[in-house]
Amino acid sequence: MALPLDVLEKSVNRRLSLLLKDGRMMEGRLSGFDEYMNLVLEDVEETKDDTKRRVGTIILRGNNVVSISLL
Repeated sequence: MALPLDVLEKSVNRRLSLLLKDGRMMEGRLSGFDEYMNLVLEDVEETKDDTKRRVGTIILRGNNVVSISLL
């Protein structure tokens, strides 16, 4: 079984889709993370209630993330 941090290490510089606790979806390229699963994403697009917007570079606190998928 793969550990979450090992999977993130292999996913650096790849595009991810994240579901957040508040129902928003974020899609962007993973550029970094730490041991608490705080994530740095670049070229991010946020989707909420069928509305999309570009937000650029963001830092997501790990406890707000419900799921992560590779694109």
